[in-house]
Amino acid sequence: MILQIIMKRNFDPIIAAEKAVSYARMTGIYSGAGFDANFSYANEIDDILSVIVENKPDLVLCGIDHLPDRNANIIISHNVHKWFELHNVHYIGSSPDTIELALSKVALKRRWEAFGIRTPPFVFIGGAQDYGPALEELVSLNAFPYIVKPENLGNSRGIDEHNIVWSAADLEPVLTRVRSQYGGALLVEHYLGAYSDVAEITCAMIWGPDSMRCMPARVNLVQPKRFHLITTDDKDGNRTFLSPLDPEVAASFVPFAQKAFEAAGVRDYARGDFFFADGKLWAIEINGQPMIPDRWFKGAVQFVGLSEAQYLVGIVAAGYRRLRSERRIAEPFPAGAQALLKGTILDGF
Repeated sequence: MILQIIMKRNFDPIIAAEKAVSYARMTGIYSGAGFDANFSYANEIDDILSVIVENKPDLVLCGIDHLPDRNANIIISHNVHKWFELHNVHYIGSSPDTIELALSKVALKRRWEAFGIRTPPFVFIGGAQDYGPALEELVSLNAFPYIVKPENLGNSRGIDEHNIVWSAADLEPVLTRVRSQYGGALLVEHYLGAYSDVAEITCAMIWGPDSMRCMPARVNLVQPKRFHLITTDDKDGNRTFLSPLDPEVAASFVPFAQKAFEAAGVRDYARGDFFFADGKLWAIEINGQPMIPDRWFKGAVQFVGLSEAQYLVGIVAAGYRRLRSERRIAEPFPAGAQALLKGTILDGF
């Protein structure tokens, strides 16, 4: 079976070198499991076309959600999974519409609200929207403290301690500062980090045709702060670590996470961010297309006994089994990959 791996090239030389090592290791894992694995970079949609035409893969694992079209007269950003569907390419991961939903914090939170899944109270402020009505709504909602987030940025980008709003008098200055720094729309939601029982949870998810495996872990700060808030600097500076979920939280977490993933419509694999605070579980956001190898994914699955090789092969197995159940792929799954998953929680799921 020909497995094509496609990732976006990073032009920072240090990051690019680190990524190259990681991608080489991942490609080696798939080759060792019996796949005819190829790796390619893509930074424009034509790069995808060239790779598909050249290698004719049976299955594609792509860590890129959108790519530009250099041939268009205007700037066009293609949803890569939509491009795959239009060109009848068998790929691993969520549908194009689900990718778009997961990329919008507000749209996903509205979906969760419609499905009765607890998420912090929030107000959306559009990119060109006047603050007046939003300020009135936030004061009326009275869900202080709030945290102000750029609506379309991930990995905690644009969020730090200065984004916490404790009173109505501080709202407008913080909104103005965040918008001036990052532009665009804002999400303002109830800040959970001030609760004494707060626990931040990341959850790796692999979903086969008949069952979902949720694998949670608690996200901790090496040096705890007065109020819990993990920033991009904390993540990139190795100031965080994962630990098993507290038993009293774990019992109720998995059913809650499953409902949150199901409502979002993700499939094959994803990773979600959740909180336990004020004695309750809260859904925060979902990464519908983690660019694996992903350290959060790898860190979470270790607590259910999975190695990096096993979770990487498990993700491909999830996509394969879905496509096989839809009668869209007929090639046999490599025996080596089956053997790697044997005896794990991903065995025959």
